[in-house]
Amino acid sequence: MLQGMSLAKKCLLVFGGATVLIVLLALVVPWMRMTYLIDEGQLEVSRQMVDTWQRVGEEQGRASLVGPPLAGESMRVVPRMMVEDIREVRVGVEAREISREQIVRESDGFLGRASAALELDTSLPDFQEASWDGSQREYRYAKGIWRVSEGSRRLVGLVELQRRSVSATRLLVLNTTFVFVAFAWIFLLAMVVFWFVTRRLVLQPVRELNMTAQRVREGNLNIRSEIRTGDEFEQLGETLNSMLNDLQASQDRLRGINSALDVKLHELSESNVALYQAAKVKGEFLASVSHELRTPLNSINGFAELLLEVAKVDGEKPDAPASVQKRIRYLENILTAGRGLLALINSLLEMARIEAGKVDLRIERVALREACEGLLGLISPQANRKGIALKLEAGDDVPIIKTDPRKFQQIIFNFLSNAVKFIQPLEKTGREPIITLRVERLPASSVDASERVRVSVIDNGPGIPAEQQDKIFEKFVQLDSGYTKEQQSGTGLGLAICKDLAVVLQGEIQLVSDVGQGSMFSLIVPVAMTTDAGEAAEASEERREAAISEMRERAGSR
Repeated sequence: MLQGMSLAKKCLLVFGGATVLIVLLALVVPWMRMTYLIDEGQLEVSRQMVDTWQRVGEEQGRASLVGPPLAGESMRVVPRMMVEDIREVRVGVEAREISREQIVRESDGFLGRASAALELDTSLPDFQEASWDGSQREYRYAKGIWRVSEGSRRLVGLVELQRRSVSATRLLVLNTTFVFVAFAWIFLLAMVVFWFVTRRLVLQPVRELNMTAQRVREGNLNIRSEIRTGDEFEQLGETLNSMLNDLQASQDRLRGINSALDVKLHELSESNVALYQAAKVKGEFLASVSHELRTPLNSINGFAELLLEVAKVDGEKPDAPASVQKRIRYLENILTAGRGLLALINSLLEMARIEAGKVDLRIERVALREACEGLLGLISPQANRKGIALKLEAGDDVPIIKTDPRKFQQIIFNFLSNAVKFIQPLEKTGREPIITLRVERLPASSVDASERVRVSVIDNGPGIPAEQQDKIFEKFVQLDSGYTKEQQSGTGLGLAICKDLAVVLQGEIQLVSDVGQGSMFSLIVPVAMTTDAGEAAEASEERREAAISEMRERAGSR
């Protein structure tokens, strides 16, 4: 109920209710005491009236205890048969014995209560009850008549007085009126004093603190609390002022740091622009130089092949000199080095094109089984020289996919080349080296997801440690442990290029390997490649240019 109410209303409601309760409790006790005193005074009046009535009756020598009633009152005498048989006797009649049947027929609760009270405490001389009869105060008084015999007292009758007292009624009304007027004045005075004290000592400092907090929330840190009450509110205001001083000092320090950071950011933006331009120039230079180097290298390799064929023909002659074999060996070394250099240049050129976003996509239909058989045919000469068995696993449900066949074959052939390159021969491991090319269909992971295929190259080679499995996809990184160190003859760009090409083909590469158990390199691509990938590859250069423009604008704005 108090939710959403202001502090002033809450204080008025809570403390006002407490004030009403306290004042009522403080005035009810005096009111009850005054009422008791008035009724006690009327009890004494009733005693005097009954005593006067009895004395007059004795002076007149009446045999009966009943005499004429006084002005405005009536009296009666009730004989005692049994305590529990005392009942009402009609007012104004003389004393007489009343039969048990008549007493039962004309019962009166007051006489029963009076006789029970007097018999319970024999020291009580009389008994009185007060009640309201409309607007008049009515009193019923009973005095016991006792008979003493053989040292014991026995209640034999009651003298009853029933009367209305105007003076008692007037006193009670005045008493009640005084109590209510006093309550009203005390409550009004308490509320005025409470409101003044609360407003002066509590609400005003709270409002000032609230106003200060609102100004701080709006961003004004120059405002300060001006509470001078000499109590906890003043201490709270001083604490708030100290917090504001610290906050303002912190903001000043932050502004200085931000200014320095803006300068550094401007310098970094200019450095990034320069670095990007340098990287772009480097990439263009690398692509241009690589392209220019391919022509003379192709010529060198071509002439080396021709010279090698001529040398081999000369070496087959019976009278061939011994220098021919040396010449053949030199030419084979030249041709091997030239082909390795050409492969390196091709890898650098491919990497430069991918980084520059100049990847050409030609999406065509590719029959996976035929494509994999062709790749195994290309790698079989190298595998046969090392005694490696090749195996193809492709189910009947292998679909025809739509992708770029050249890049797809480049990735899988790189996996096969690495497997042939790093797998250990039978003499060293005691087990037959096997490379398996597996093609399998993957179900869609959700309703909206596209169907995919996975092409995996599985070998039983040395395996790759878990801590190095992420590093092998970085540029210019090669493993440097054990048997693999002896086989390093590349640049470390093959898997990095495969990873970038997989992204271009809307796919991903997975690696599962364990030391001594072999490795499984998998390419997962969608069955139907969308044209968005091709458009994204063509627009990559535009995004790079837009990023550079944005950095320049930020640097210029600062």
